[in-house]
Amino acid sequence: MKRTHTLPTMMTRYSIDFVVHMLNVSIFHVSFPALLIPLVKWYGYPNDSPLFQAAAAYGILLYLFKILLSFHDRRQRTSGMVDWEDEVVLITGGASGVGYLLAEMLAIRHITVVVLDIHPVKTALDIDSYICDVSNPEDIARVAKEIREDIGEPTILVNNAGIVNGKSILDLSIEDIKRTMNVNFMGQAWAIKEFLPDMIKNDHGHIITVSSAMSIMAAPMIADYSASKAAAKAFHEALESEIKYVYKTPGVKTTLVCCGKIGTNMFSGVKVRFPFWTPTLEPLEVVRHIIESMEQRRGRNQVMLPFFVNFVPLVSIMPVWIGDLATWLCGADKAMETFVGGKGEGHESIKVVNAPAEDVAQDESKKDI
Repeated sequence: MKRTHTLPTMMTRYSIDFVVHMLNVSIFHVSFPALLIPLVKWYGYPNDSPLFQAAAAYGILLYLFKILLSFHDRRQRTSGMVDWEDEVVLITGGASGVGYLLAEMLAIRHITVVVLDIHPVKTALDIDSYICDVSNPEDIARVAKEIREDIGEPTILVNNAGIVNGKSILDLSIEDIKRTMNVNFMGQAWAIKEFLPDMIKNDHGHIITVSSAMSIMAAPMIADYSASKAAAKAFHEALESEIKYVYKTPGVKTTLVCCGKIGTNMFSGVKVRFPFWTPTLEPLEVVRHIIESMEQRRGRNQVMLPFFVNFVPLVSIMPVWIGDLATWLCGADKAMETFVGGKGEGHESIKVVNAPAEDVAQDESKKDI
């Protein structure tokens, strides 16, 4: 039995994203020309008047665009909607932040959810939690064997685990850089190598890579994080090509998630200069798009949030001064100066979402200094 639900859209009214949303449900909606053209006629404008012709041309162009968009969506959804009865969703770094919220939203719908994290998942919902250091391939292999014996083979992999240091390049220690790369990138690579073979064998599966807008446009005091997320993004894109041309398994879907600042404690203290243009994302909005990508099983899907992230790739091909202007407009030039990371207690307070236990102990000791 297929179960489909729609999660609510959550965005601040004082942002460009809300403006775009209102345009999509008004003048860019398919029903708008059907109202506009009769209205122009009702006001007495003849067919040869510039206003009527402009309204008709707008309607034709809008319908053509919607038809092309619908055709594109159908080509991406070659295998139809997901049947949750047959899926096992594995989420790395699912004991806090977006991963935790995603696990809960799926579990509420009675979907089989497995979480890998160095911390146990504290919830009353039916979520299977395994203690695992994703940066260690042997640990992933050990836990994978337990999951297969206890639950079955994961069919949807959400590579979500991540950490952030918030230090300048010269302040980063060698261990800081290694740990960030091991968790944010290598952990994703190890998980894919562990669970992809069965997906290819069955020509069925879905790999979701949680990268970042910072993988496309870097900023000060986040070099190691940006590098690790850029590596994860490049690895994901190469994976998409291999699925299509090497393994030839169209039933294995992929989704790349590149988001700006999300309202969790992972980037606590970070401020943006113009929130209207670069709003902070509600975690539920990110989760909603990830679940939609699972349900629709689109091939080579991308989740780019908020709206401005869709234009970030253009910055890299523009003159340097445009890149500097974009960095200033986003507030990325000074955003990390107020970074404090996760502090206190609770799921959202964990700064290190998934890292070796000894590193977490070191981080906890540093908070007392």
